[in-house]
Amino acid sequence: MKTRTILPLLLVLTFTSCQEILDRYWEEKEEENYVSPYQGTYQGTYSGDEKGTLTIEVARNGYTSVARTSQFGAENSFISGMVRHDGALQSVKLQSGFVLEGNLNVKAGNWRLADWKGSWSVQKQ
Repeated sequence: MKTRTILPLLLVLTFTSCQEILDRYWEEKEEENYVSPYQGTYQGTYSGDEKGTLTIEVARNGYTSVARTSQFGAENSFISGMVRHDGALQSVKLQSGFVLEGNLNVKAGNWRLADWKGSWSVQKQ
């Protein structure tokens, strides 16, 4: 009697596990093949309480690296957030605390660093 109850339960769990494995496989394939529509190099300036130049590199997968140069020096970040499918910057923050907020659809946004703030704009190269 116990065997009749356990066997169907094991079959259901096995099929569920297989389906989860297949789902995960296809999700990973989608991520591997994803090409961000924002891929490329964007250069521009930022101004406000501080001013300087910006370079935003968007990789194939949407991850960003940022370089900025101000009157106080230069700062680079190898991976600093990402660009979502709608162009919005997500978690783009350099080690100094310099944060970019905005959207690459409009190629502009705001920045902040502690109490300093301002705006930025870029053009795709």
